[in-house]
Amino acid sequence: VSSDAAVVDPKNTARNLGVIFDSKLIMKANVSKIIQDCNYTLHNLRRIGKMLSKDHKILLVNALIHSRLDFCNGLFAGLDKEDIFRLQKIQNAAVRFIYDRQRWRGVTKLRKELHFLPVEQRIKFKICLMVHKCLNGGAPDYLAEPVRRETPNSEHNVRHDVTKLRKDRKNAFSSMKKRVFQAIRPEWWNELPNPSEKWKRKALSPHCSRPISSPWLQV
Repeated sequence: VSSDAAVVDPKNTARNLGVIFDSKLIMKANVSKIIQDCNYTLHNLRRIGKMLSKDHKILLVNALIHSRLDFCNGLFAGLDKEDIFRLQKIQNAAVRFIYDRQRWRGVTKLRKELHFLPVEQRIKFKICLMVHKCLNGGAPDYLAEPVRRETPNSEHNVRHDVTKLRKDRKNAFSSMKKRVFQAIRPEWWNELPNPSEKWKRKALSPHCSRPISSPWLQV
């Protein structure tokens, strides 16, 4: 691309608001950068781990590791399982750091004791939280306007669940477009149990025994 006398060479990746986008929007470059940063942070934390209490380790993991995993993680919706697994390994390593466990020891029970949602569930939580904000006036208009609930069809007297979202049945989504918010929001929201609307947000955290309240789960 040329502009006047300057020649601009195209690149495969570009950074915007701290997120690295690649030409195919598969987010592999951003995932690799997150893994690199988190591994470096965990390496430094292990050097002082013996001088820290368990509570201090949890605080540092939330501040330095989960904040990185959760930053703009709504973009990871529909990501390849391989990349999700790579991110999950980072959280597993953080749990082992907290409990001072060896690398080959399992961490599933320990993660539940800490009330840490797995990486894939954290992504779904972010998307469903955005839907919750759209339905309750807490989201910008450009996000909230397309979100619509199912409405009863009086002509055929069909019973609809008004807590469910209306799916876009007119437009067929390709494999890439299925990752966008417009396509994935009704799929994940409608998978949730059907408690009262007031408490539906609590159903977003099936692995937790208490509601999640974290300053790092920001949109």
